[in-house]
Amino acid sequence: MTIMTKLFGTTGVRKIYGTEFDVEMALKLGKSLGTYLKEGTVLIARDARTTGLMIADALSAGLLSTGVNVVRGGIIPTPTLALMTRELGYDAGLMVTASHNPPEYTGVKFWGADSMGLTQDVESKLEEIFHSEQYQVATWKKLGNESSNGTLVASHIERLLERCDVDKIRSKKYKVIVDPGNGAACVLTPYLMQELGCKVVTVNGQLDGHFPGRKSEPEKESLTDLIRLIENTGADLGIAHDGDSDRVVFVTETGEVIRGDRTIAFLAQEYLKTTASKTIVTTVDSSQVLDETVKKAGGETIRTPVGDIQVAIKIRDEDAAMGGEACGVFIFPEFHLAPEPFLAACKILEIMAKTDKSFGSLITNIPIYPLQKSKVPCANELKPKAMEKLSDVLPKAMGDVVEVLTVDGLGVFLKKGWVLVRPSGTEPIIRITCEAPEEEITQNILKQAKSIVEETMETL
Repeated sequence: MTIMTKLFGTTGVRKIYGTEFDVEMALKLGKSLGTYLKEGTVLIARDARTTGLMIADALSAGLLSTGVNVVRGGIIPTPTLALMTRELGYDAGLMVTASHNPPEYTGVKFWGADSMGLTQDVESKLEEIFHSEQYQVATWKKLGNESSNGTLVASHIERLLERCDVDKIRSKKYKVIVDPGNGAACVLTPYLMQELGCKVVTVNGQLDGHFPGRKSEPEKESLTDLIRLIENTGADLGIAHDGDSDRVVFVTETGEVIRGDRTIAFLAQEYLKTTASKTIVTTVDSSQVLDETVKKAGGETIRTPVGDIQVAIKIRDEDAAMGGEACGVFIFPEFHLAPEPFLAACKILEIMAKTDKSFGSLITNIPIYPLQKSKVPCANELKPKAMEKLSDVLPKAMGDVVEVLTVDGLGVFLKKGWVLVRPSGTEPIIRITCEAPEEEITQNILKQAKSIVEETMETL
């Protein structure tokens, strides 16, 4: 198998199984982490992907061979692994997952002892060890020990219930539709909702790494079954997750799928009422509605590159109240520094219960700006050259440019609207995101930007 010069993407290592990722790579990743840690204990868990158990076994073997101990957590959500890595005092956590990617992908997310993803510095050190193959080798007397822990999800739910007004939520007896997307949330979200006194209906609620119910990423186009169930049952809220459950999308009682940045804005309003910090962190691709909402609530917004680790680092460094990504990531530093979709769900239900209002009526206070996305194929090795050329071509071609940002990719802010062009950290594509006050303007910006990107790719 060809060695990739770059292992880590936006979050962890994610590649197509069989061509870009195999058991040998997993074994070497385990050895690399064990060599870096030198000693201690690592928690390993997985989502429902067909390759999950095999890759987890290989990671464990690699770690054990270096003398590092392993605790196996089975199939659990990524947030559970991250939280319990910190709560139980493990030195690191490994989640076998490719997150929201299609089923042919597999990978590993790395978590530190503080419940936060690894920084780029640590990732670089792991890559250096991986490629050098200079691994720590334990003697037969000092190999690591492997054990298991089957109580992680129950412990996570217990800690969640401590952070919301359970009695108030229970008194409302809400009906909630949960769509785990055949992913790891199958083992947590329905049970959490039951603990909150909700009547729970699930769709795509069985673990299946083929993701037969819908594609793993929860988007409006893939949530038709969930929307139909809400409309037919008169449910109060819909909750949909991706494969490893670090993302969540909420759906109102009328079947409206709410964009993640609107939900961040909604929750930020509430947090700013009670927190000393007035800083909210989000990524470059979030709507300007978030900035405007936070400003009206007396706070300020800081933007980071795409990726939950980038948001977490900035939250930690700025002592921010909370943060998240438009894709459906929510981070609450009061709890831990990993994505926490389950607490987001609890908080929404709590606000609904305390105000005696539906989620749909509450979220109407957060305006909507039309946002459009597209993508253009781009081989991974061509991404640096493509972005270098676009940084010169795109601003000149767009017209009415007010500001150009290079925090992550290329952000071009216009008199009316903006466009963000950035290479994907997990797929061989360049992503294009546009937003403007009106739908027609947004579509025109997207059409123009996509044409420029495609023309640029033809010249490489």
